[in-house]
This record gives sequence, C-alpha cells and structure tokens, in this order.
Amino acid sequence: MNASLPVSLRKNSPLCTDNYRAPLADLRRAKPPRWMRNSILWGSVLTVAVTVLTLLSPMDEYVTAPGVVRPADYTYVFSRAPGLIESIDILDGERVTKGQVLAKLDGWEIRKQLTQIDGEIAQTEAELAMVQATARKVSAAPVPPEFLFSEVEMERQKEIQTLQQDYLRRLSELQKSGAASTTETLNLRLQLIASESLLKRSQQAYELFKGDYGAAAQAEALEREHMIRARLSALRAKRDLALADLKRLEIVAPVDGVILATARRFPGEKIETGTALFKIADDTRTELRLFASEDRVNLIQPGQLVRFRANNNPDRLAPLGIGRVTRVARDRDLSTSEDTSTTSTYRVTVEIEKEPYPLAVGATVEAEIVLERRPFWRLLFLKPSPRDIM
Repeated sequence: MNASLPVSLRKNSPLCTDNYRAPLADLRRAKPPRWMRNSILWGSVLTVAVTVLTLLSPMDEYVTAPGVVRPADYTYVFSRAPGLIESIDILDGERVTKGQVLAKLDGWEIRKQLTQIDGEIAQTEAELAMVQATARKVSAAPVPPEFLFSEVEMERQKEIQTLQQDYLRRLSELQKSGAASTTETLNLRLQLIASESLLKRSQQAYELFKGDYGAAAQAEALEREHMIRARLSALRAKRDLALADLKRLEIVAPVDGVILATARRFPGEKIETGTALFKIADDTRTELRLFASEDRVNLIQPGQLVRFRANNNPDRLAPLGIGRVTRVARDRDLSTSEDTSTTSTYRVTVEIEKEPYPLAVGATVEAEIVLERRPFWRLLFLKPSPRDIM
C-alpha cells in the first residue's frame, strides 16, 4: 500500500467509541526481558566456544582391520625318528609340562634288542667273575701245584740233605772197618741223590714263583680280566644306545603349555622324521594377528595404538582392549599354511597391553589401528600428503 495515500480509519468501533482509542505514538515501546537477552548472548558464546574447541581438539585417524587372538609364543613338536605310532597320550586343550610324554612310536625291535643285550651282559658278568677268581688264584699260586714249594719247604729239604750227608759219611767210615754193608751205603747214597734232585726242583719252582713265569701268569690273568671288562663296557654302551633309541621313540613336550592342536594321527600310522604332531602354546601370553588390506598396509607402523573388541564377548558395551603394533608383514603369504581364510594377506602383529576380559585363543576381533592423532580442523580441511601416507 502506498504510504502517501490517506488511510481511512473507522470512526466507530463495534467495541468502543473513538473517545477510548489511544494514538499509536502514545503507546510504550515493548522491551524483551533480560533473561532472554542473556540466554541469546550466552548461547552464542557457547556455540562459538564449542566450535573452536571441536576444531582444535585432537582426533584419531584410524583404519579398521579384522583379526584373531593368537598365542604370543608357541612350539611345534616333531618326531625325532621314523616309525609307526603306538599311542597318543594327550588331547587338544590339555595342559602339559616339559618332558611329559605326548605320544610313542612302536619300539618292539629295540626292546627285543635290549633283551638280547641284557642276556649277553649277564653272561659276560659271569665270565668276569670266573676270570677274577682265576686271577686271584694265579696271584696266590702262579706256578703249577707240582712245582709249587714254599721257602719253608726248601729249608726243610736242605736240613734233610745235611743229615743224609752226615749219615753217609759215617757209613763210609764204618764200611772201612767192616761195620757197615755196601748195600746200606748204596741205598743212602741213592736217597741223597733223590733229596738233592727234590731240593733242586724246589729251588727252580721258587725261582719260577719269583721270576718271569709267575709274572707272566699274573699278567695273562690281568689281561683276560681287562678283555672281559672291555667287552662288558661295550655291551653296556650298546645297551645305553638302545635305550637312547627307545627314548627317541617317545615324543615329549619341550616346554610347558597347552596343547593348541594335534595332528590327525591314529595308532599304527607310519610317520617320517620331522613330522609335526603337536602344537604347544603359552596361554598366559596372547597377541593379536590382524589382517590389513593392500590399500592400508603402508599406513600401519610399529608402535601405533590399537583398540579392539573381541567377538567372543557378548557384552557389546564392554570396554575396549588396548594394544600396540609390533610387526607389520609387508610381504604376501609369508606362511601359506595359516590364515588362508581371509583375502587380506598382510599380517599385523599387535602386543596386548590392556585386556579388560579374558580373550580366548582363536577368537575373532574387530580392531581400530590409530594412524595419527591431530587437530580436527586438519583432518577436516587438509588432506594427508603422500609422504605422510608412506
């Protein structure tokens, strides 16, 4: 409506007359209350402060990666000898100690050999006892019994020979006077010759006892004993080797831990040397094995923070676990025998620092790998350079 045109006003109101009508200029100007102005002012200030604080606050730039909980350290148990499986004495999930027998291979041939060796050892020990008895006998009498005369017997023979010589001299004097017969003198002379021969034999036997013959007999007895002892030592060494071979047929646990997996074997199956039969893990130390895709692996570096949640916990509001990246495998298929179910073949190893609830080995996790923490305005307005990505 044009302001220059006169405005027609009603002179008569259906409610009141013109006498009760106030002019517009006489009305008081309306003012808002103070609380409303203060609210608008403080709301504006708070909005600006929140905006500035949000832009300046550090924000996490992260990538997501699936993974599994794995033992931090595990050991494979191999067979040290070929053979047939005789028994498997352990099952998956059982705790074992170092040196505990996990399985046995068939050792019938070795046990048969041990029985034969034990028989030969018993026979050799009996021969050794006989040789030792002979050695003691030779040490006591190293010459044959018919030539064995002691020094006392030699003195006795000398005394007898002296008496016979005196008696023969007397008979000779009596024979000159005719008091003794020639026959008696001849008999006494023959007895003296026999006594001299016996004394000579005694002296020779004594010399043999003290000389080379006795020493040779003793050396021979000692040599036979040494030979028997050497054969007995060889048999015992052979028995020890057989026991060691039998021990090699026992597959024992090299460390303490929990059986994480067993090969699907059965008694009677033939295996070769070096066949992996068991996998023992240390269940007190676990780690995460994450799988990064090809477009994210170059962003991941050791030392980066990792937040994760295990899928074995039904409480989806449970606190997140915390870990740190320790290793990044930038080559594909470093181990083709593991983790073939996922297409993300780049493996990231994470050391767990905070475990809010028990983690089962083999449980799957969803993890966030924090690449960098920087102000939100940089993430909002600035793109990372290729140098930062590498």
